[in-house]
Amino acid sequence: PNVQTKNLERRKDARKKVNELQLVVANCRTMDSDFQAPIENVSSGGVFINTNHRLFVGQEIAMKVDLPDAGNTIMANGEIVRTSFEGAGIRFRMFFKK
Repeated sequence: PNVQTKNLERRKDARKKVNELQLVVANCRTMDSDFQAPIENVSSGGVFINTNHRLFVGQEIAMKVDLPDAGNTIMANGEIVRTSFEGAGIRFRMFFKK
């Protein structure tokens, strides 16, 4: 099997592609900096953000996402679990809707 297939097999939660119709941006904060990043996909366990911001596996991150169509704000704390040239995978530790 190819690498993409192996990655899909390791995932516990189904992914939902985001930003096909409307850009959804996360306001992110780490111990080192604050930045914004578009969300590529989301699942019940986490998100993948598109960023060239320097992040590393194990790093903690806080995120705030405004969902104007739903009238909600999602706030989450998580951990970087994967990085690539395209961005970073974040596993949620705790999140809530405002």
